[in-house]
Amino acid sequence: MTRKTKTTLPPIVFDLLRNTGMPAAAALLAVSMYAPAIAQSPTDQIVTETIDFEKSDADATATARKMYGREFRVVQANRVWLEEPTDGYDQIVVRLGEARGCATGCYVAALYYDDKQWLEVWRMPGKTVGLGAVGVTGMKPIFDGRRLWQWSGTAYMAQPVPQERKNRTPTEEELKAATRVLKERFKGGSEPLEPSNVSAQDLNLKSGDEAAILISSTYYCGNSACPVVFLDGKKQVIDVVLAWGPDFSVIDERDENDRRMVEVATRDGVATYSLGEKEPRSVIEPMKITIAGQKR
Repeated sequence: MTRKTKTTLPPIVFDLLRNTGMPAAAALLAVSMYAPAIAQSPTDQIVTETIDFEKSDADATATARKMYGREFRVVQANRVWLEEPTDGYDQIVVRLGEARGCATGCYVAALYYDDKQWLEVWRMPGKTVGLGAVGVTGMKPIFDGRRLWQWSGTAYMAQPVPQERKNRTPTEEELKAATRVLKERFKGGSEPLEPSNVSAQDLNLKSGDEAAILISSTYYCGNSACPVVFLDGKKQVIDVVLAWGPDFSVIDERDENDRRMVEVATRDGVATYSLGEKEPRSVIEPMKITIAGQKR
């Protein structure tokens, strides 16, 4: 396989890093505040390319087999672009299987050649993989069949599960409830909620008449996470959760109160909360980068 000489992985959000000293993951999330929330977009609007490995590339497969052949019986690879195309091929996706036909123990990995060695930048269980358009940090998002992973500049980070939700204008009662709880939360003062910096979404957390009030003003968000106010059907506050974007999803898993839990984007990864609890139940951390062929 032809490889073009490179010195670094794709550039991160340079201005944010240079001017604020912000970590790469935080820079990605800060930029996401000014773009439509990933979790609120249909998957078919995000994924532009799907690799199913029905046809594999002989050279790429031979390269991958040298690294994975001892551990996996099935090794199939295809050339891809994880970044903007250049005149060399140094990125591939690989399907790995423990049994013939990838019947069991099947994974897909994304590999990147950094001038010295092949790096495995992402791996998840599955038989196919989807790619989106090149993002602000220089690499394409990866879709594992359920959720999207965005490149932060240093690692692929999981995003809340995509869901189609429509924004609407909050009612006066919802605005009053949100304003009241934000005044309590932000002791140093508050800013009036206006149509330009607040929206509402209807949710089904338990009874089907709940709502989320999404705040996106720089006063409350700054270069950090934004508050999302969750209200019950009586417009009483259930909880306030901080989310980058603000991006969140309502998942099928329920807590002890039979209420569906929520995933939110954070600087540490995707956190799953039972509303009302201060600490998340779980966190999907950024994908660890390893030397290709090493066991995870």
